[in-house]
Amino acid sequence: MQKLITAFVAVFALTAFSSAGNADAREPKMRVIDINDHLTAFYDGRPPQPQKSDGTPNWADYGALDVGVATYVIHRGDEALVYDTFPYAEEAKWVRDYLTRMGIKRFTLANSHWHLDHVGGNAVYADVNRIATNIAIETLAAEKPAIENGKEWGAPPINPLVNANLGIDAITVFYVGDIPVELRPVNIHSEDGLVIYLPGDRILLAGDTLEDTVTFISEPDHITLQYLNMRKLKAWNIDRIFPNHGNPDVIAHGGYPTTLIDATLDYLRKVILHAHDPDYLSGTLEQYVGDSVRKGWVSIWWAYREPHETNLKRVAAAFKDKPIPVLP
Repeated sequence: MQKLITAFVAVFALTAFSSAGNADAREPKMRVIDINDHLTAFYDGRPPQPQKSDGTPNWADYGALDVGVATYVIHRGDEALVYDTFPYAEEAKWVRDYLTRMGIKRFTLANSHWHLDHVGGNAVYADVNRIATNIAIETLAAEKPAIENGKEWGAPPINPLVNANLGIDAITVFYVGDIPVELRPVNIHSEDGLVIYLPGDRILLAGDTLEDTVTFISEPDHITLQYLNMRKLKAWNIDRIFPNHGNPDVIAHGGYPTTLIDATLDYLRKVILHAHDPDYLSGTLEQYVGDSVRKGWVSIWWAYREPHETNLKRVAAAFKDKPIPVLP
């Protein structure tokens, strides 16, 4: 893989942007990380643990930006493929303005999946082609009224919600200049998932299929299948992994090795196999990821404690009347 370049951090003033339904939006504190000469990460969020809530809880600030959000851009010459658009349209506009100043004139957007923290800024790219899996497109179309009214996940609403206009169901090769980009649908984290593999770099842009500290279990009824699908990632000839929710210092220093897959598999395996334990719901984050933390595979971030508790509740309910599966 091409030698990774030392990251730099930049904080710029937000240019004015108005969007209906986003009155609660916050000013981005964007970090720009050059991974190599054709891949750039944009990172916002992951604040220090607050002593108390500093505002009305909402899905964008509490559940997305508190764990940290990265989006990625593959670029060559005046062309760019943008992977996800942050929770807020203001963040997406910040990125597009930055890329325009770089000389980018031709944009394509790819959404990793339908979850709102990945499509909040899609309206900024309403004038270009937008790619997602067909399942993601169908889901967003069905949920559009609730999302625009702030009833899907609550506030803030995404209004207008702009859906993808190009759907795929199989591995699709896309070129950014001379850079081959493989768009790969995967049923991991959510059945509509779309990850990006760069064969020339052996880089995986993982979306939400992998996270540091732990994955969000959004579809507990599919968790066994998604665990098995995640095992297949080990055969993808991956050198480095860049998740959408991860440690910005790790992203800035070359990304994650494939042990991030091992850490996530270990977590899911424990979550599944212990689902019938009488004290299951009292299992702490440290108990479930302690081995991976000691090995340096992941780190514990405060904002993952509540998602971990939610994961246990969801899986316990999913397996309440079902046998524990036999895992390889």
